[in-house]
Amino acid sequence: MQALIAVSIFCDRDTSGRFDDWVAHLESALNLGEFEESRKLQLMRTKLYGEAAEEFDTFKLDNPIRARTYADVKTRLMKLFHSMETRSQRSVEFHNMTREPEENMRRYANRMRKAFHLAYPLKGTLDPTTNASREQMMMDRFIEGLQSELQARLKHKEFPSFEKLIDKAELLAMALEEAQTRSRVHAVFAAREGTAPQPDFNRVMEALERLNEKVDRKATTHHEELQNSLAQMKKQLTQQVRFSPQQSFTQQPGAFRRAAVFCDFHNTWGSHSEEDCHVKMMMANDRCHLCKNVGHRASYCPTIRNPKPPPPSGVVSFNTQTPSGSHSGPGGN
Repeated sequence: MQALIAVSIFCDRDTSGRFDDWVAHLESALNLGEFEESRKLQLMRTKLYGEAAEEFDTFKLDNPIRARTYADVKTRLMKLFHSMETRSQRSVEFHNMTREPEENMRRYANRMRKAFHLAYPLKGTLDPTTNASREQMMMDRFIEGLQSELQARLKHKEFPSFEKLIDKAELLAMALEEAQTRSRVHAVFAAREGTAPQPDFNRVMEALERLNEKVDRKATTHHEELQNSLAQMKKQLTQQVRFSPQQSFTQQPGAFRRAAVFCDFHNTWGSHSEEDCHVKMMMANDRCHLCKNVGHRASYCPTIRNPKPPPPSGVVSFNTQTPSGSHSGPGGN
């Protein structure tokens, strides 16, 4: 462990020097301890910082199977921090970049962007034509780095932006993987019916599980976007001003105020009388369980009606009060 303590922290070339020299020092310390693969990875992670640590963690998440081997992790870091030490080497890295097996499409696109900007860094503000040319270079290189099946479906097609190309490639990759998985499943089941179980069955089931996880993540993302859109629409609807019959007269300017009339059926001042009340027309065949009369419901029954309220202030009213002792409520009572 003393030899491991002497190994410095690696961040990037500017602060930590050449990566091949650093990893050689690390491996000499690890060889003295005769550690297992998992222990080697843990000790390597303790010696990484900044960009190197971020690349290590990302590789562990995107490639959980390959990231269990120390040699694969070392090769990945060597590609990132040693093969791009000069401008020409960075250009070679960009033009030779390909999508790794089972690599996430977004992860591959981000690697492509990073390698492109390292090989062809920006200098000042660029005009739209130059920006479009740079993006087209990335799109062409992105397609060339895909598997041959995906290349055949994306080549010679125009895409408005790099993001649109990534979305299309994701959908095609999922469809292609699903078709391959289905063919494997059919082959395995056909083999099981004729002979003993094949060892490829577990591998096919793992592929199916990974495909289901991708589909679930895609469905969850679309569901969240739909929910956000619905919540935004509801928020906009709640902010709209609601119409109130009793306030519609007082809120208007004096020159445009209308005369208010009293509806005995609603027992409120409004824009219609009992003869024009559409609610009364709707309840013409309803029976009240309080007074047992037909023509209204219990909530509009004259037996529980409050006294006639005064008209709103500043509103011209028409006297629609019925004679004393009589009532013009529904049901004829």
